[in-house]
Amino acid sequence: MKTREWAFDFRVGGRDVAESRFHDRPVSRYEATYTDIVEHIRIVTTYDMWIDGAHMSTSVASLEFEPIDGGTRFTHIEHGVFFDRFWADGQGREDGTRGLLGALGRYLG
Repeated sequence: MKTREWAFDFRVGGRDVAESRFHDRPVSRYEATYTDIVEHIRIVTTYDMWIDGAHMSTSVASLEFEPIDGGTRFTHIEHGVFFDRFWADGQGREDGTRGLLGALGRYLG
């Protein structure tokens, strides 16, 4: 992976930017803005994604944390608008998110 741009500003109004190329694949770009952060309870973000400069999607995502016996319940809810030529049904985004959360679970496990 070759990182072309990266920024992380975790605060309300803060932005994340990640642009990179994985091997010989297209350049992907992610730009997010945090719209709500309540410590230990909730994170809400809006974000856009591009593939090789073409706007792929716009999403709103909430990450919610609830204490339960023996740990924390994590709930991820996302609404995405996927533009014409990219994953019109959102399945690729869901698969990617499941992969990321699975990797996080293994890391924390």
